[in-house]
Amino acid sequence: MINIKKISFLFLITFYFVFNSNSFANQSTHKIEILVNESIITNYDIAQHFAINSILKNIQVTQENGDILYSKTVNELIDMKLQQAKIIDYDIKIENGNNDYYENYFFQSRKLNKEKVYEIIMKNNLDVNVLKEIINTSIAWEQLTAGLFLHTISISDTEINELIKTDESLSPELAERILTNKQVQLKSDKYLRDLRAEANIEKR
Repeated sequence: MINIKKISFLFLITFYFVFNSNSFANQSTHKIEILVNESIITNYDIAQHFAINSILKNIQVTQENGDILYSKTVNELIDMKLQQAKIIDYDIKIENGNNDYYENYFFQSRKLNKEKVYEIIMKNNLDVNVLKEIINTSIAWEQLTAGLFLHTISISDTEINELIKTDESLSPELAERILTNKQVQLKSDKYLRDLRAEANIEKR
């Protein structure tokens, strides 16, 4: 359940960036902080993703965890830029008519209340387009990696039966889907690590 309050959330985000981040400047300047191949990450991107990811993960930002969350935000942004480049390369597009379906899937798969997330973002004057970018990139990346790796995966009856033993409520079809999704995720993670190892990443 999301329970971040407006005043404390804004105070902690602002306090952290003003006093702890050398990269934080007037967001209107959109100062370039990182180059990822041909893509850029600005101080505005970092601040917005820092705040919105804290909401999505229901994390209360403190002086103790601020540096860790900041570094995690930067790393996730680098990964996102690499994902977006491959999404463009493979011409993966989300049809406009399916936006609501994919948004609902994004929130439901993370057990988040969609309306509550949007309410917190709007009340805190955060950029809703950044949230939409996070959602669209996540969905498109799932589609891309499924297309790349799904046909390479084979799940045995033994694996299915072993999983059902741990949860007898699972049908063989659902157990196979769960195991398949895990294998796709493992291959997707390795693919992203390889892309990152090959990328030209420059911090300004």
